Amino acid sequence: MNLKLSYRDKVIFIVVMVILVLVAGFFIFIKPKFENVEIAKANLAAKQQEKADIDSKIGTLSDIIDDMKATAEEIGEKQEIFLDEAHPYVNETYIRDALSNLNLDITSMSTSYTTADAINRYTVSKLNYLAYENKMNADLYNELPQEVYDLYNGVPAPSYPNTVIGVTNVTLTFGLDTANINKVYDVMDRLAEDEKTIVLNSVNTESNPSDNEPSASVNLTMYSIFPLNVEEVLKETDEVKPIEPAAEEAAEPAA
Repeated sequence: MNLKLSYRDKVIFIVVMVILVLVAGFFIFIKPKFENVEIAKANLAAKQQEKADIDSKIGTLSDIIDDMKATAEEIGEKQEIFLDEAHPYVNETYIRDALSNLNLDITSMSTSYTTADAINRYTVSKLNYLAYENKMNADLYNELPQEVYDLYNGVPAPSYPNTVIGVTNVTLTFGLDTANINKVYDVMDRLAEDEKTIVLNSVNTESNPSDNEPSASVNLTMYSIFPLNVEEVLKETDEVKPIEPAAEEAAEPAA
């Protein structure tokens, strides 16, 4: 058998081998590189989108900080009307200081331990509709809470959460000068002028005919809260602190 190839066959064989080498090289070396490039492009696009989302969120941080500051300042204003949560003797001291300029002879003071209670929104009982109709007709300056009008007119009341707050009951007794019985009214006026939430529940005056030493008993309710440190909140939200990347994320990828 004669296996000698002609020049034409040799050329065809060489061309076929070159094509096979190129095709094999493409599939073995070049195609994986193209696939890696496509994967890298997809990862880059995903990271760019992630960066855009983060940048968008960072852009809203200043608005969030402003909202936090506004909320903290609003809370600071509202909590000013409440007493700070304290031990009973602190509440007693507050009342004594508030009434110190009235020259009262306080003979006794009883203070209960503070208990937790819930303050609900102002509501009008159906039994009191007539009374509140008369009151609303007399409310020329619209000073009644809007909830009163809404409830009276049948507007569905929104659902508000109850506010848990500290409640302290105080009863104090003081002597009365027969020549100046008006001290009772002075106490009532002084408590009414106090900017804190001190509610005068009842006043009882009584005298003992045997010794002719009249006295008055006043029952109070003091509302208190654990105050928010507004200055600390405002200080903590003064600036946006950038998030530092993790060490493995910050490191350059190996070639």
